[in-house]
Order: sequence, then structure tokens, then C-alpha cells
Amino acid sequence: MITVGVRGCAVWTAESGAPAAALLPANLRRRCSLLSRIVAQLVGDLVASNGDPLAAAWVCGTTLGEIATTVELLRMMHEGDRALSPIRFAGSVHNAALGQLAIALGHRGNSTTISAGTSTAAMVLIEAAASVHARRGSVIAIVADEPTPTPLQPAHDGLGAAFELVPLDVEARARLRLLGPTPDAPRLGTLPASIAHHPLAPAWALANAITLGTTGRFALEPTHGARATAFCVEVEAR
Repeated sequence: MITVGVRGCAVWTAESGAPAAALLPANLRRRCSLLSRIVAQLVGDLVASNGDPLAAAWVCGTTLGEIATTVELLRMMHEGDRALSPIRFAGSVHNAALGQLAIALGHRGNSTTISAGTSTAAMVLIEAAASVHARRGSVIAIVADEPTPTPLQPAHDGLGAAFELVPLDVEARARLRLLGPTPDAPRLGTLPASIAHHPLAPAWALANAITLGTTGRFALEPTHGARATAFCVEVEAR
């Protein structure tokens, strides 16, 4: 089991309004995808109270990546002159959100983007916690998705959550112990209707629990339906 400190959390949902993404310069922000702006907003919210994002490694998880841009490129390939937009193409790669933020801020540290379906939140926290122990420094862990574009299903709204993980000897608001796959995983509590079945909803629930000082065991994978085992973490307030 790996245990790390959690110095801060941030969440974003559609109810929060359009992400301001103030870390991005205005000319870049105007042409960025919603996913990139969500990621920039979450990182900005974290560092507003906890310091410098350039000192941390970054790990981002997204189940669909730049899916709205990809769908638009596919449409362009089948309509009109079938020419692709170079700007859209450059923004369609899976790690575009972290890449654009890194360029804007001059971040030269470790940066990783992960996609693992409904296990994305779990894999992001595993990667981030391992990095905390390996580099003895802070790691910003982010999970985020855009709304599912037409015609893809199932449809879900945009969502994001972020955590700053630190070594145990650094002052933090909570400790997070990664327990691994756990039988009879705890069910998620009440969630906003817009994200009730979102694959990243467990990360949103975890961030809110830590912010409220709640302790206990939490599933990082969706637990609705017949699923009996899920990757779990344990939160201990400090």
C-alpha cells in the first residue's frame, strides 16, 4: 500500500460555469478545447492557495481525451473539400491539455496523460502516488472529460477533479492510502444528476470528501450495477 498526503483539491462541473482558465494567455485560451480549459482551471484553483505548479510533476487522466476535436476532424474528412484544420489537428492529441498548459507556463517537469476507461481515476492516483515517492516531491493529479459529443454514447456532461499529492512529511489536509482492488467496495454517495453515471464521478466524490474533512474508504471506480470489486482508497484527516 502507498500512502501520500493531500495538500489540496479542486473540482469543476458544468454547474460551475465556463472555466476561466486564467493560467492560459488569452490568445491561446480562445482556441483551446473545453478539456484544456477545464484542466487549466483545475490547476489554477489548486495553486491559488498552495503555491507554484512548476515545482510539481503533472499526471492527467481522461477517458475520452480531445474527443470533441476528434469528432470534428472526422466530420471534416467526410464533408466539403475534406481538408483538415492544422490547428484542430494539433489540438487533437490525447495529451494536448497538459502540453498546452506546460508551454504556457514553461513547465519542464514530468508530465503524463493516462486513459483507462472507468479505471482512469484509479490509475491516475496510482501513477501520481508512485511519483510522489519516487521523486520526493509534489504531484498534481487531474482527471477531466469534456461532454460526450454527438453521436457518441453514453452521453455525459463535462467533469473535472484535481489533487495535489505530497510526501507524508509535508503539511497536508489529509492522508490518502491506496488500498487496491477491494471486494464489496463502498457505493458512491449521492451525486449531482448530471454526473451520476460519469466514469470520473468517483474522483469528484473523493475530492469533495477530502475538502469537507470526511474520512473513510472510497471507491475510485464506478460501483453502480453488478460490479462487486473496485479499486479503493482510504482517507484519514490530518
